[in-house]
Amino acid sequence: MSDKISSNEINFRSRSYFVARSFIHCWCCRAPTRLLAAVLPPPHETLAMEEGAADEESARDTWESAPRYAFLFYVGYLPDGVRRRFMQLSPGFRWDRSAASQGCYWANHCEQCDALLDDHYLFCEPQGAFAPADPASAGQIELLPVHEPFEAAAAGYLFDPPFVDSMSRR
Repeated sequence: MSDKISSNEINFRSRSYFVARSFIHCWCCRAPTRLLAAVLPPPHETLAMEEGAADEESARDTWESAPRYAFLFYVGYLPDGVRRRFMQLSPGFRWDRSAASQGCYWANHCEQCDALLDDHYLFCEPQGAFAPADPASAGQIELLPVHEPFEAAAAGYLFDPPFVDSMSRR
């Protein structure tokens, strides 16, 4: 399957990245299943809209340095190498359409029943798999460093997530 979003829409980039791995019990079948997410270390870059810019096209060259870690979600574009790495680590990570978000993105799926595990619940809800509320739940997330360039187009950006700084030092 292929992204419908092009590399022209990249809004995040970094010299390296982490693959965050975790497990949850599927909301549909209750089986344990692997999850993946992209984490950008500081200093990564985000595409910023210039004040007064009419549209994103006029802001293409305005990149800002971000001094904290960030999770990306609702990812619409990943380069081939990053995509292959994610799919090797979890066969349930693939391009799909979400009825909840009414859009397509690179999503986690249950390894048993194939249910789409919507990014909103993984990143935006308290105690979501990638939204730890305490050090114990953060300890369930493993960060795998990847020393290669990264770029993506993503609609979601969890800036300075709690406890991630300490996880990266493990």
